[in-house]
Amino acid sequence: MNLLNSSTIVLVTGARGFIGSAVVAALAHSGARVRAGVRQCAPSPADASEMRGGARLCACDLDDAAQLRAAVKGADVVVHAAYGSDAAMAAQCRTLVEAMAAERVKNLIYLSSIAVYGDCSGLVTEAAPPQGRLGAYAAAKRDCEDLVAGWARDERRAIILRPGIVYGTGSYFWVDKMAQRIRLGVWGDFGLAGQGFAALVHIDDLVELIEIASQHLASGARAGLPNCAALNAVGPEAPSWNGYFQNLAAAIGAPRLSYWNKSEITLRQLVAAPAKLWRRLGLPGAQGAALAATPGECALFSRKATYAMDKAADLLGFSPRIGLAEGLARTVAPKV
Repeated sequence: MNLLNSSTIVLVTGARGFIGSAVVAALAHSGARVRAGVRQCAPSPADASEMRGGARLCACDLDDAAQLRAAVKGADVVVHAAYGSDAAMAAQCRTLVEAMAAERVKNLIYLSSIAVYGDCSGLVTEAAPPQGRLGAYAAAKRDCEDLVAGWARDERRAIILRPGIVYGTGSYFWVDKMAQRIRLGVWGDFGLAGQGFAALVHIDDLVELIEIASQHLASGARAGLPNCAALNAVGPEAPSWNGYFQNLAAAIGAPRLSYWNKSEITLRQLVAAPAKLWRRLGLPGAQGAALAATPGECALFSRKATYAMDKAADLLGFSPRIGLAEGLARTVAPKV
């Protein structure tokens, strides 16, 4: 049951981003009064559909404390979906929660990431400590989670969502860039190096979870929520990365990917460094060579971790439903 209506005010930060724009559209469609938080508030042609859908553009520079106070003022729920540089992330999150505290805004949904678990393998619950050395992005997300947890006390409520690999229409990293690599013929089946589990979640599933979380926070149901809860957010299937690559290739009408052994993967990585420099210098060619899988990507593609979703079901009554076949059908059309 939809508990959001025109009396519910929701601020969404990062409203022009992949996740943020999808959240804005869905919440506006549900009837909520949505503030689409953006750094530059001058409307562009792309913003017109948001405004027609019931969302209102809102100046929301995460580095501007006064502007943030004005953006959050009177909001029932804040959905923090903005993502900038790793170095600035924690400071911006601190500025946001301080603005919310100053304006007595009591409900926050923070978009974190499964990256906070580091190199965990096997079944990963929300209580799992990080394993291995965290990269800059994961460490920044961890710092933001700590800030959110510290803010969430007394009457305040925070729901931290840890999405997996978010794909769907508009996903640059996991759809558009992968499709480009496949079409250029510089991507393959990684063999044993690609047999890790792809913790996919389709954007529509993630948006539905955010809608449900917003409904709980904006209603009497919030009384039954803990001050701060962290929830994994992954889809109902976790195919191998090789399986994802092959299915994406089929969805865009590309030939079946060829098998690559470890030596070929290593060779392509060695060639990638000078190719990237070549491209940065503005010289022609070497586009495909520069798009080889990075060592960090290869580590991800071999990791065998699955992420428990019981907590989202128990706390919010949410279970993901969009599997890989349906997710790709919603995302891309074959090119023939």
